[in-house]
Amino acid sequence: MSFKNRQRGLSFLSLIALVGMLGFAAVIGLKLIPVYMDSWKIDGVMTAVISEPGVNEQSRQEVIESMLKRLDIDAVEGVNYSNYKERLTVTKRKNNVTIDVNYEITTPLIGNLSLLAVFEKSVSS
Repeated sequence: MSFKNRQRGLSFLSLIALVGMLGFAAVIGLKLIPVYMDSWKIDGVMTAVISEPGVNEQSRQEVIESMLKRLDIDAVEGVNYSNYKERLTVTKRKNNVTIDVNYEITTPLIGNLSLLAVFEKSVSS
């Protein structure tokens, strides 16, 4: 019977620690959701542009403009008109077009702590 007397639920301190950890995980999740939503939008735009009929006949600049217009409509912050030269590469070889997108997003977390997400994507026709 003494064994039953020793069994108890979470102590108040354990409960506070558990709630704190769950809260911290929720904050991280809420900070990263918009970053990954932008990433998924970029994936969709890359696939749509590379699937366009006649993409192999378009110039490199026309492919870039098509990407940027779609990204602007979707309000994507990862790649836009101000930073596409560093983050977006379009390569044309004979009947093949390759779009590469490489970028980093830094999201403030708490105080002087930030989250860094690095994305490298590539699609070919």
